[in-house]
Amino acid sequence: MVRYFVILVLLAVVAPGGRNEAGPSASFEGRAERALMTWRGGPDAVWQAGFHPRQDLTLMSPEVTAALSADPHLGLDYDPPTATGPATGTIRWADGGTLEVPLVPADQAASRLANQRRLPGRPSLNPVCQGGLSTDERERRAEESGTDPARCKQVKVTRMTVETVPVRTHRGLADTPAWRFDIEGLPGPIRQVAVADEALDTTPPGLGPTTPFDGTFEQRPDGALTIHLIHLECGRLLGMNVREAPDAVVIEPRTQPYGPPCSGWASIKQRPVQLTKPLANRPLLDARTGRPIPHGAL
Repeated sequence: MVRYFVILVLLAVVAPGGRNEAGPSASFEGRAERALMTWRGGPDAVWQAGFHPRQDLTLMSPEVTAALSADPHLGLDYDPPTATGPATGTIRWADGGTLEVPLVPADQAASRLANQRRLPGRPSLNPVCQGGLSTDERERRAEESGTDPARCKQVKVTRMTVETVPVRTHRGLADTPAWRFDIEGLPGPIRQVAVADEALDTTPPGLGPTTPFDGTFEQRPDGALTIHLIHLECGRLLGMNVREAPDAVVIEPRTQPYGPPCSGWASIKQRPVQLTKPLANRPLLDARTGRPIPHGAL
C-alpha cells in the first residue's frame, strides 16, 4: 500500500555499499553494527509499539479469489457511501496490548477496493473495467488501451460494514478493524484492513538518510524470508549480507560489479534469506539507512 513510486525513484540510483564480492565484508559489518546501535537508541521502542502487518491487507476466501482470477474484465462497482464510518478503531493483540488508530473513511475504502489493479492471487485487472469510473474516463482508457468496454462485467458492492479480522503482525495475531464489502455476484465478501496509511508501518524518527531500501520482504511458511529488490543490471547479484541479532536483523544486497558505475536497466529480483530462528518481533533493517524494510511484494 505504500511503495509504488519506489521503482521510478531507484532506477537512477546505484545502491551505495553494494560491492561486497564474497561473504559479508568488513564494511557491511560496520554498517550493520551502526544500524543496530542507532536502532537501540530509541527507534526500537517506538517501532515495537506500532502496527506492522506481515501479510496482505486484502482478505478473501479461495472461492472469491477464484471468481476474480477467472476474469480480468470483472470490475467492482459501488455507489458512493452515505456514511463515513468510525474515525478511529482499536487494534488488540493476544497479549492484551492495544493501539488506537485512525481508520480509512468509507468512500476512500470503496474507491481503493474498486481501483486496485491487483488483488491477492488475481491477475492484473483490465484498467478499463475498474469500478467507480466516469463514462468519460472509461472511454478514455478504452481508447488508450484499445480495449472494448463492452467486455467489462461489473459486480456491485451492496453493503459496507466495519468489523475485526485477525492479522499477522510483528507481535503475533491482532484483531484489527477492517471494512467488509458484501458484493452481489461474488461467492463471499472481501475484507480490507481499515487502518489509515499514517498508522501503517510507520518509521520511527531519528534514523539516518532517507534513501529507502530498494525492496520489500515476505515471510514464507517455513519461516524463511523472500527479499524482493530492485537490482540495477550493472553487476551480478550474489545474494544478501545478513547480520542477525536478538532484537533485529540487518541486511543489504551483495553484488559483484561488471565494470564502472552505469545507469543501466533495473529489474525486480527475489532472493531467499534463511534465518537461524524466526523473525518474530524483530524488525528487518536496511544496513545503509538503519530503517525498517516494509513487508509485502513489490
